[in-house]
Amino acid sequence: MMLVLMERHDIYLNQVRSEYDDMQARNNLLKDMNKALAALRANRPTDEKTAKDYGTFVDSQGKTQDVFEWMRQKGIPIEATEDQQKRSLTWGVNPNSDRFELMFDDAQNGGKRGVQSQFDAAIQNLKASIDGANSEGQMALIYLQGLLDKLNQVAELMSNLLSKDQKIKEMIIGNSR
Repeated sequence: MMLVLMERHDIYLNQVRSEYDDMQARNNLLKDMNKALAALRANRPTDEKTAKDYGTFVDSQGKTQDVFEWMRQKGIPIEATEDQQKRSLTWGVNPNSDRFELMFDDAQNGGKRGVQSQFDAAIQNLKASIDGANSEGQMALIYLQGLLDKLNQVAELMSNLLSKDQKIKEMIIGNSR
């Protein structure tokens, strides 16, 4: 009986560890979602005509993430403008003359820009994903509490069996004297 209880205890303990790891990953995702939401809010254009980059944030692993790419990877809907080019003036070395001069920087932006309505839609989609992750977290917490209760019951049952076994042994030794 004791071996069965010990095996059951190990099974519950492994499940608790697995749930804890899942909960930690979910908490990290929620932190990242909130950082992405803050970046979206900070970079949101003030008018409908201006297109701006969605921005970046530092995730829970310490890596800088592009909000647009990160949301796409996580399956959170986000739109971009048709404007693929971003021109700006920068100082740099002209490859034709090897001189340091003012030049146009025609960096490809990959469509990672949005106007105010696209930012608003991305913010709403991210909020919905945060709410979903919070709900999943609450359900996982309830499940974890149930597992911990079962683990404690098995540990208590093992303790009671060991205690009874010890009392029986003490009684047998006492009777043999």
